[in-house]
Amino acid sequence: MVDSLFSESWYRVADLRPRLRSHAQIHRHAYRGRDWYVLQDHSTGRFHRFSPEAYHIIGLMDGRHTLDQIWEAACAALGDDMPTQEEVIQLLSQLHQADVLQTDMPPDIADLLKRHVREKRYRLFGQLTSPFAVRIPLFDPERFLSATHVWVRHLYGWMGIVVWLSVVMSAIVLAGIHWNELTSNLADRVLALENLFLLWLIYPVVKALHEFGHAYTVKHWGGEVHEMGIMILVFVPIPYVDASSSSAFREKHRRIIVGGAGIMTEAFLAGLAMWLWLSVEPGAVRALAFNVMVVAGVSTLLFNGNPLLRFDAYYMLSDYLEIPNLGSRSNRYIGYLFQRYLFKIEDARSPVSDIGEAAWLGLYGVASFVYRLFIVVRIAMFVAGKFFVAGVVLAVWGLFSMLVLPLYKVLKYTFTDAAMQRKRGRIVAVGSMLAAFLALLVSVVPVPSFTVAEGVLYVPENSRIHARADGFVTQVVLPPG
Repeated sequence: MVDSLFSESWYRVADLRPRLRSHAQIHRHAYRGRDWYVLQDHSTGRFHRFSPEAYHIIGLMDGRHTLDQIWEAACAALGDDMPTQEEVIQLLSQLHQADVLQTDMPPDIADLLKRHVREKRYRLFGQLTSPFAVRIPLFDPERFLSATHVWVRHLYGWMGIVVWLSVVMSAIVLAGIHWNELTSNLADRVLALENLFLLWLIYPVVKALHEFGHAYTVKHWGGEVHEMGIMILVFVPIPYVDASSSSAFREKHRRIIVGGAGIMTEAFLAGLAMWLWLSVEPGAVRALAFNVMVVAGVSTLLFNGNPLLRFDAYYMLSDYLEIPNLGSRSNRYIGYLFQRYLFKIEDARSPVSDIGEAAWLGLYGVASFVYRLFIVVRIAMFVAGKFFVAGVVLAVWGLFSMLVLPLYKVLKYTFTDAAMQRKRGRIVAVGSMLAAFLALLVSVVPVPSFTVAEGVLYVPENSRIHARADGFVTQVVLPPG
């Protein structure tokens, strides 16, 4: 909250008559026992969350009342929760930047073009800083999904649940019974050259069905899916769909089911593959079934089923905890802790909106960063083992996006924000101490260092003793060694 109720810039916007554009729609959600309002922009597919106080102001924006009249009405209605003029200006700016606000003034075409170019540049920059996952949109699947939804709608009921449980649970039991046969010499079987080619062909197909699981679930509950494309994940093309319209669903369990629909689809495929693997003789079909189990099982556990990566389980966890934007808000919370307790900035604003969120935001922020860094290093090392130059490039690229770029943003914020500038001396001192500690940790603390190499041990020919006649050993006088 700002201290003054009035703003020096109010005269610039007081006479505007704002209203929301027709492509903006507001939904009421409940998060941790408190009402929040989610604005859905149908033209871009983006969502914006507002408090009840902000929603009250937005609700008064009908294009007839001036902003000054809206503010006075909001102050009269909200009482102690009345917004300041500066907060109303910030809300207006947020709606303007989201391109969901329309006023009685003619649109600034140059500003619209500038925002469009800036948005495209931001998306490109986001792809460049995510070397392991690059998205390429291809087409709008909405019409196809609407036409074919009738074929799968019966799966969203008790019959579908019973069939899914029967296949998956029985497959788990069978996998336990045949576990030794399934895992025997697993690494050599999976990483064999001919099997890698088969995996490369199977993976996109399984993931396409995974994404259609999301898409049809969104359609089943009235949502829309307007983007489908290819994501290049560590050089492997994987289909993806934009199922973000599920964020408009008011019921939490529906949003969670949409997030888990892909995992459930893959589990069902793995169950069918298990039955097929048991039913056929060794050969191409059995190898195909085995690889489907590997793709649908292992990759789901490591990636889609891991909430520390921003895939399916992340969104499920976010909805379950009722903490929207869990990843970005956890990063902001870590930044707030640094500002408040290390840099002693008293007016630092916490992103926590409920007392129960703090522990989750702190825990998730640290755990997800460590795990993502671990994944980047492991992938780079794996690729470097096969293609050294490519592995080094990926490692540098990944570390730049995860360490160098965030550090640059922090430094830029430190030297441009007014509150941070007042504490510049303390910030430099604390930063120097942290840098010195990390340097000491890297240079002084011993870590294991080893190299694995193949070797051959043999006994020289002149040291071998051969018996000149046939016979039997009846007694060993001296044991070997």
